Amino acid sequence: MSQWGQQNPRYRPDAGYSASNQWGAPSNAQQWAPQQQWGAPQPPQWAPPRGQQTWAPNNAAWQQAQRPPANYGYNLGVPGGRPPKRGGASNILRLVLFMIGGFAVAMVAFSLFSSTDDPVVTPPGEYQNEDYQVPQVDTNPPEIPIPETYTQATEWLTNNSIYDASIAVPVRCEATPIDLNNASHAELQTHLNELTGCLMRGFGPALEQAGYFAEPASVTIYTSPVNTKCGKMPTANAAYCSADQQIYYAADLPTIVPPDLRSTNYVVESVIAHEFAHAIQGRTGILISGAAWEQRSADATANSLSRRLEVQADCWAGQFIESVGQSVGVDANGAQQLSELFYSIGDDVLTGDSTYDGNHGQGATRRAWFLEGYGTTLMGSCNSFTVGDAQVR
Repeated sequence: MSQWGQQNPRYRPDAGYSASNQWGAPSNAQQWAPQQQWGAPQPPQWAPPRGQQTWAPNNAAWQQAQRPPANYGYNLGVPGGRPPKRGGASNILRLVLFMIGGFAVAMVAFSLFSSTDDPVVTPPGEYQNEDYQVPQVDTNPPEIPIPETYTQATEWLTNNSIYDASIAVPVRCEATPIDLNNASHAELQTHLNELTGCLMRGFGPALEQAGYFAEPASVTIYTSPVNTKCGKMPTANAAYCSADQQIYYAADLPTIVPPDLRSTNYVVESVIAHEFAHAIQGRTGILISGAAWEQRSADATANSLSRRLEVQADCWAGQFIESVGQSVGVDANGAQQLSELFYSIGDDVLTGDSTYDGNHGQGATRRAWFLEGYGTTLMGSCNSFTVGDAQVR
């Protein structure tokens, strides 16, 4: 049982969901919340980007109804935010939000003369998923799933089959810590490619267990503002773009980590794990389902839905850290330090306003969800769509 108190309704009217059967045009065209910043709030540094492609599923129901948001991008809380909602069936939403050494253990030896058929028991501490073949990165991946109705979107948010899957612990990871502040571009590219492999070794089998296609998100490193299918990405940032299913990583990202956390082992890798979690949401239909409901909701409910997406990504990032912790040298104390990163980018911490109703979550909330993930292996422990609003404030 999660410390958050899991529930399992089909949908929650109090969370802004309904059993409406068709996608509809957004109920209003309200402005988005202020952009989230690292550190003290600053004036917006860049205009909210717009996606440049639309979803075009071959489905009759979709041809007659308002399509859900396309090109949804997510960040960890750095400059950037959610674009304004737009009404009308002809206006397709384009949203972007900027979201060691190995420990060797001996195998248990079985007698050649044993007459029993008892199954082999994996010794504690033995790396899991060693036979899993990490797929090659596909620069033209299959489209992410899109629900046909709002009812199905609600089902995908609350009762998704991914919630029955578990991430393996421990998992071997070759992406051992490096000096991210001084690493060359080539060293950084190698490191993040290895990290993506570790993320897939942890989450890939769980995705397949839940019946989903396991696709590694590629990581693009950039050193100056870059145009993407989700718009222009500024420096000192990291984000997942659903339009091309890539994670974008600015080489200067370590400079915006709070100074007292910059020496924390695996701090930037936790950012990438958060963005990879958004890729999991994309592959399981959670991302587009949440985006569609946000566009149909009033501001307060839309912000709550956005926070549910964000803290779920925080939680799955925590699960990844526990999964690879033995391999990369991050123990429980290290995870506690990493949780302070998530606290530092809380809406209230960034704005200095404890009552601020943001779209990423308060610092204490984000830290708690990260630690919730670190202490569990069941991915459903990170089901943030069936808990009360107070748990995602």
